[in-house]
Amino acid sequence: MSLFGDLLGSLATPPSGRNRRISSNEQPNWNDGNFDMTPLPPGAILEFPILEGPGVINHIWFTSHAGGMNELNAVSLRIYWDGREEPAVEVPVAEFFAVGQGKPTVVESIPVQVSPTGSLTCYWRMPFAKSARIVIQNDNPDRTTGLYWQVDWVQLDELPPDTPYFHARYRQEYPATMGQDYLIADIEGSGKYVGTVMSVTMAQDGWFGEGDDFFFIDGEEIPSLQGTGSEDYFNDAWGFRQRTGNWFGQPRWQGYSAGDSGVCYRWHVLDPVQFTTSLKLAIEHKGNEAESEDGWYIERPDFFNSVAFWYQTGLPKLFGGLPPWSERCVPWEQHHLVRTFLTAKPADGKVSVETQGFFGGRPALAWNPQTTGSTLELPFTVQTEGRYAVRLTALYLPQYGVFDILIDGERVLQNVNFGSGDEETDLLLGTHTLSQDDHTLTFQVNGDPKPLAVEMLRLLKLPAPGKRELRNHNEAHFIRLGIGRALYAYRLAYGELPDTLATLVESGIMPERYLTDENYHPLISHREGEYFVAECTALGGWRHKWLGLDARR
Repeated sequence: MSLFGDLLGSLATPPSGRNRRISSNEQPNWNDGNFDMTPLPPGAILEFPILEGPGVINHIWFTSHAGGMNELNAVSLRIYWDGREEPAVEVPVAEFFAVGQGKPTVVESIPVQVSPTGSLTCYWRMPFAKSARIVIQNDNPDRTTGLYWQVDWVQLDELPPDTPYFHARYRQEYPATMGQDYLIADIEGSGKYVGTVMSVTMAQDGWFGEGDDFFFIDGEEIPSLQGTGSEDYFNDAWGFRQRTGNWFGQPRWQGYSAGDSGVCYRWHVLDPVQFTTSLKLAIEHKGNEAESEDGWYIERPDFFNSVAFWYQTGLPKLFGGLPPWSERCVPWEQHHLVRTFLTAKPADGKVSVETQGFFGGRPALAWNPQTTGSTLELPFTVQTEGRYAVRLTALYLPQYGVFDILIDGERVLQNVNFGSGDEETDLLLGTHTLSQDDHTLTFQVNGDPKPLAVEMLRLLKLPAPGKRELRNHNEAHFIRLGIGRALYAYRLAYGELPDTLATLVESGIMPERYLTDENYHPLISHREGEYFVAECTALGGWRHKWLGLDARR
């Protein structure tokens, strides 16, 4: 069965099977038409022609207008093998292709690829004995989209009876359930686990990814595969940044503030996790507060979704499921700023509406100010009082200007250069406590008056943050680290050890926070020969000595 052999070596073997394709090619005008799109009105279901087996799908290609609308997760994909009632693949298209919610970004991996313009390519091998039924649905109740599609497959003479089938299932928790690890996969059967896509939206400031991954194989109570951190599982280190590669990457990563989000993938093609009766994969949702001294390795209520990819024989156990589109979106409140067109208050200049995006599907509110310092005030209403992460979707184009941004008269960002790019931007405006009331979003010209175009204000109501009331050895480590790096810098600058911690503060090298321990008890300090010593005054407190150039010693 050369189709499942070595990637390049299989090319030098005799042909096996008959190549087939189904596509959205315009019919019957297949050789003289170009309307190769299947329109999908709200709620529409597209049943692809059934593939009669035995066979193997070796290439799927999609592109959709939904990608240009940042709504690719509104399109769902289901694949049914051999006439089964339950789908083996049940996923939002965006998450299946590792681009997550929001603007699609580039993925350059072996099994899955996404182009800058939203071309979606999949090379997962998907064998079947009798039939393959592929179903696409537009779950957006308000907007029609279109789908261009191709599915390449090979019709075979036979398929070995124990051939494992491809599966992909979606899960989410908005926010993650406190007190239990986030479940990615819960599989029964025999097969190989081959990939994970995970998206996260931060529910509080700080690094989210101290959580370890755990693979429980064949019913074991203690996992035989135990990880060392979320970024470690996805083959990164010391946090995440945007990158993409053959087997792992983070196609989008915004940062570590409440309201920031990202998506990461890892394909276990070179290191599949094998199981004979069952497999359970879970990951801790643990991380830090904005300052590690305040809370390190604490459980956090971030917003998670994921897709598990695996091959197995037999009927799969059902887990997860695909909620309606409104429920599988991270619960951002969207305030379309074009709706403020009649109530906008420009100090001068003209407010207008510009059509943007696919066929004008993303209109923006435009303003052409005339003077430096001029303002545009836009109203928005909050229905429920609470703490919100706030983001702004706007255009970054060379002709646009520099502005300050205010919420309810408070300056939240300064010197935002909307002319510094050639596409849209998704700006974090911070975390704000907003009353159930009317509010204002204001733009003020900073520098030469130039145009502005804004699309959306988005608000995410945040759950109560994870925290540790009585800090312990985890936070004490970062107190000592803060002192250690200040000692190292002082020794380099002055050529000697300081006399006390107060000397470090007076030098400007160390913040006052490190005059106290993790729970704000005072620290006492002194020199002890070639050592610097700090002691906690609390009952049972710690004592630490530093020596050498390593900030941790």
